[in-house]
Amino acid sequence: MATSFTASAQFNIPSFGGSKSSAPAADLGGQQTTLVKNFVAANVDVLKANSKMGEALGLKATAADAEAVAQQLASGSTFDKDAASKAATAVGDTGGAIAAKLAEKPALDAAAKATYTQGLLSLAKGVVRYTGLGKDVSAMGDGLKSAPLTQLPSLGAASYVVTKFPTSTTEVLKALKNAVDFAKSNGIEVPAEATSLL
Repeated sequence: MATSFTASAQFNIPSFGGSKSSAPAADLGGQQTTLVKNFVAANVDVLKANSKMGEALGLKATAADAEAVAQQLASGSTFDKDAASKAATAVGDTGGAIAAKLAEKPALDAAAKATYTQGLLSLAKGVVRYTGLGKDVSAMGDGLKSAPLTQLPSLGAASYVVTKFPTSTTEVLKALKNAVDFAKSNGIEVPAEATSLL
């Protein structure tokens, strides 16, 4: 996944703002809103996955936390730095709890296995969204470099996503690999959507 980000960063993407582009610097505001909205949406998919997998693994509190934040973010209409940070933090916290539980190699019954598979589907969806964000993140990064200094304070959310994206993507892909490996080792159905991403 980190490779995808690097590759997309090499695309010849025009800068926004500054003298190099005819596009007005104000376009960065709309670009920021779209980028943050899509970043949050990707994390909501991952949180829904963590809720299902947490439930399957008996992590009731983790599942509840993931579901609560996912619902809050999905119903929100403000896509700012706080929303982006809350999404990434919740994914990290709930994902960490799941990773720790998977390391214990718990045994799951048939119902739990079915729930876990639902989680894998949602996680795969989130990874696909993350993959699709690479080009937009690169474009935004170029835009921030050429944006007027006076506009940068209003682009904090975009700056956060651009900075956070490579690490978040790597962590989500690692989570998918771990989740798939556990499923394969425990006779749990692995959706084709999940394996194709690895």
